[in-house]
Amino acid sequence: MEPSTNDAENQVRQRAYELWEQHGRSEGREAEFWLQAERELKGKRSSSDISKGVSANAASARSGSGSDGPG
Repeated sequence: MEPSTNDAENQVRQRAYELWEQHGRSEGREAEFWLQAERELKGKRSSSDISKGVSANAASARSGSGSDGPG
């Protein structure tokens, strides 16, 4: 089950804050730390899905979206 948008955003915010602190609370690098936190957390979710045997396209396959072949 995917985390809600608020949960995911809070996780990114917390990780970005940790990165900011680890780098001496440097001013002007907030966006860099935010993007790094997003990449890290997205990677953790992806590797977690892979370890559970969930393919990257499983959600779209279940939703019925995508092409059914030539029309």
